[in-house]
Amino acid sequence: MLMTEKVLLDPTPEQREWLWEMSRTATRLYNLALEQRRWYWLRYHHTRPGITYQYQNAQLVELKEAFPEFKVLYSLVAQEVLRLAQKDFNSFFGRLKNQKKNGNEITARPPRFKSSKYFFTLCYVQSGFAVKDGKLILSGGMEPCPDKKGRVRYRQRKEAIQIIGYRKLPDKVHSLTVTYDRKTGNFYANLVYEVEPLKADTVQPLKIAAFDPGVKTFLTGADNCGRIIIFDSLVKRATGYFDRQIDKVKSIRDKCKKGSRRWMYLNEVLDDLYRRRSAQIDNELHATAKLLAGGEWDIVGVGNPDKQGMVSDDPDKGRGNQTINRAVQNNWPLKKQNKFLDYKLEYQGKLFLPLDEKYSTQECSNCGHRMKLDPSVRVYRCPKCGMVMGRDENSSINLLNRVIAGTAQRRVNYKDFRVRIIFHRTLCGKWTHREELLKPA
Repeated sequence: MLMTEKVLLDPTPEQREWLWEMSRTATRLYNLALEQRRWYWLRYHHTRPGITYQYQNAQLVELKEAFPEFKVLYSLVAQEVLRLAQKDFNSFFGRLKNQKKNGNEITARPPRFKSSKYFFTLCYVQSGFAVKDGKLILSGGMEPCPDKKGRVRYRQRKEAIQIIGYRKLPDKVHSLTVTYDRKTGNFYANLVYEVEPLKADTVQPLKIAAFDPGVKTFLTGADNCGRIIIFDSLVKRATGYFDRQIDKVKSIRDKCKKGSRRWMYLNEVLDDLYRRRSAQIDNELHATAKLLAGGEWDIVGVGNPDKQGMVSDDPDKGRGNQTINRAVQNNWPLKKQNKFLDYKLEYQGKLFLPLDEKYSTQECSNCGHRMKLDPSVRVYRCPKCGMVMGRDENSSINLLNRVIAGTAQRRVNYKDFRVRIIFHRTLCGKWTHREELLKPA
């Protein structure tokens, strides 16, 4: 499997200027390829086959001969720029086709030109780079170099850029991208490398856990060992402080004249708050995914709810709708959590399953009776069998039974659970837990 390691680079002033020169050249090449595609599409609309990547790539050699400034780019980097132009145009055609097919208003627009004041991500695939002795060796294009007789020769430029803060770098690097952070002024390299998944010792029967995600309680789960597992809302704790600060800065900024020095300063403060909040959320998500992947479960399933269907527009709640929608739509990184958990489980040799949550909160995990509940009702009381259980815990048992249905194990119900384990992460990053005995049914 492929994994990515993001490392910090420490280029010299000359190397920084060299990276920016390649970025500006890549931007000009992208805009040139985009202009050719746009003109051809507008001129021969639906009358001739469109321009392909192979057509533009064949012209790359002639372009470098006519305009020597494009020789600054490494050949494979230039090809990746052309592939990006093709990818953007294919995405535009896909949106245009879907809107025409569905009879919707045509809002799809061709890709826009890029500005050279922004750093163009440089993609190195297969060759043109090496990691050696804590340094990243990057290859550029051909540059003029006079020989002893005064004749101009061309040689390939290579630069060894120092990597900061890493003692053991990954082996078997497959590809990499060089990026730039405008806020911090740092260059980064995203190293894509191959790893062999760990071979976990599988013990029969398989240990399975299923989790119901939530906003107030981040994860509520159940496993086939008779345990209820609860993760406190880490994201809510991380976003609570920053949301208050963001609202305060927004209120002050909106009273300033747009474009003024005060407005620009507050806008930078706002960007910094968003960046810090995102970093804390990612830290919490990685910690939770690492704990689950390192657990004893062979299969981990997580519900995949429809966030758009959870939008609150109840007129009786007033401004409460804004609070609910902000918590669900903005501050609930469920997709990112599942993405982190998926690759961490794959590396451990385990299986991740996204589960459909349809009717999981309405159905009784004991008798199968189904009834609708208001979101404010947090306890499930079955009128048919008399079962009384937490709403999220009942949902997690239903999700667990859906996973078990694909195995040879028997279904479980609320009578099989005797222990509730609640996990909590302290401010210093240490995991703690407490166990509670459940009363026999």
